[in-house]
Amino acid sequence: MTRRKDMAHPVPQTLAEATELLQDYVALDRRILAARLRAEQEIDRIKAERDREIGQYQEAQGSWFPALKAWWEAGGKELAGRSRSAELAGAKIGIRLTPPKVKLKRGVKVEDVIAWLRSVEWSRAPQLLRTKVELDKAAIIKSVADSQGEEDLLAEQGVTVVQDDEFFIDTALDEDAVKKEVATA
Repeated sequence: MTRRKDMAHPVPQTLAEATELLQDYVALDRRILAARLRAEQEIDRIKAERDREIGQYQEAQGSWFPALKAWWEAGGKELAGRSRSAELAGAKIGIRLTPPKVKLKRGVKVEDVIAWLRSVEWSRAPQLLRTKVELDKAAIIKSVADSQGEEDLLAEQGVTVVQDDEFFIDTALDEDAVKKEVATA
């Protein structure tokens, strides 16, 4: 597969041309921000409308759930026979086991259990602890900046710290001001 080159863009030759091109760039950046903000406003409006509608449904459903649970407990479970649930009105109703979870007694702290598992003479204890090991990239950068020979050791393992110059354009658009413009438009 051949690689396509980017289209050649005209490069400004004078300060006036560069200024004009940068003004156009800033204007487009303002349009992009305004379009994004308008879309976010519309999304927020749609979400608020959705939440209002769903809230009404959930309010009704909220009172029906305990009523159906009480009905099931009082005798509806007879529909299930030997099963724990039954089909009724296009839905399944019944009881089911929740997924297992670890629960600590009141007053028991996770740190205390971890300390106990580390100290106990039990072959399975280490299997009940999880240790996450990852590179501390900030420490690597600091270590290389202090340069006490670690840079060469790390480089031998294929780890280097890089820092590049990059071109940037900061249009310094005030998002709040553009939000006000979008709101009044």
